[in-house]
Amino acid sequence: MAAPPPNPGKSPRPRGFFPGDRLFASLAPYVSFADHLSIRLVCPSWRFFCRRVGRAPPPFPWLMLPEPAPASPSAPAPVTVRRQFYDIPGGRPYAYDVPGEGYHLCVASSAYGWLVFVAVDAPRRLVLVNPISGARVIVSWPFGDKSPNARFHAALTSSPADRSAFFLVVATDRLVAYCRPGQQDQAWRTLRAPGFRYDAAASDIVAVGAMVYLVDGRSKVWRADLADPEPKVHLVVTDEHHARVALFRLDWDKRTWVVMNRVGGDRVLLMGRGCSAFVPPAAGRPPGMVLFAHQPSLSLADEDGGAAGPAWFWAETRLKDGSDDVLVMKKKMHHREGDFTAGDSFWFFPAIDPDESVTRAS
Repeated sequence: MAAPPPNPGKSPRPRGFFPGDRLFASLAPYVSFADHLSIRLVCPSWRFFCRRVGRAPPPFPWLMLPEPAPASPSAPAPVTVRRQFYDIPGGRPYAYDVPGEGYHLCVASSAYGWLVFVAVDAPRRLVLVNPISGARVIVSWPFGDKSPNARFHAALTSSPADRSAFFLVVATDRLVAYCRPGQQDQAWRTLRAPGFRYDAAASDIVAVGAMVYLVDGRSKVWRADLADPEPKVHLVVTDEHHARVALFRLDWDKRTWVVMNRVGGDRVLLMGRGCSAFVPPAAGRPPGMVLFAHQPSLSLADEDGGAAGPAWFWAETRLKDGSDDVLVMKKKMHHREGDFTAGDSFWFFPAIDPDESVTRAS
């Protein structure tokens, strides 16, 4: 007996798709990140599409808070800990597993959902971690056996899913190293940066696409275009300024810093080593606000003046016209006093990379 002809009014359903799946795929881009996380916990179809199509980060990042304090001072350091990620606009925390500080220290965050950790002891290595998806990528030590204890800044140029634009970049004294983790050619390459001086508090590295910028405590700026077939580090500006907190714009034509009296545009400025950002206002933070992540190990001075008190994780201020002075309002997470270490907080943009190989059973 011959099979009945297919219904000409319906297209064949792709293998592995279920009724309602197209609805989930259509709605996914319009659901907030917080609702997206809640729905995927209870709905297999939504969870499947979360991983299949990925999820871009929200416009206002979370703040990764310091590691929870151990229950006992004599307790062994855990390999993995559950750290709190605080959604400031949403007013609620999320908890995800990341490497413990006894074995790995966080040195950078990113706008692409990934964190960069460095191993504390031998064998030295770097570990890239996506807390939301649980993905991890182990990267070899960039400085070889001659510099096992080198200190450095790190940055990611994109998500690992963007294979053509993804670099992991590190910078230390007079040297920039970069590689493509997880790809066939993932060997480290190095660039000489003769004038750059690493300083835990006064230098930094920033990536804008494949363009990498270095700045040190002397207000000198270098840049290198990693998309260039033969990249080099170029000094682009040297200009002395000394202010406790001030905002400057780089004038590329004059190669000098121009003082700004306020944050420009309809934006909020988030400052923190390892990941800074210029984001839309949210949760009562008006345009022109500046939020500083609390990073005591990277500060020029003890911001608390040595005084004991409740844990705080970020500070808010507004730059006054013509002044480099600030009024700092210290913020903490409600009902969570006294159970965190004195470690650093990091701005973190949660994101999920698309994974076309995922199946419903995985």
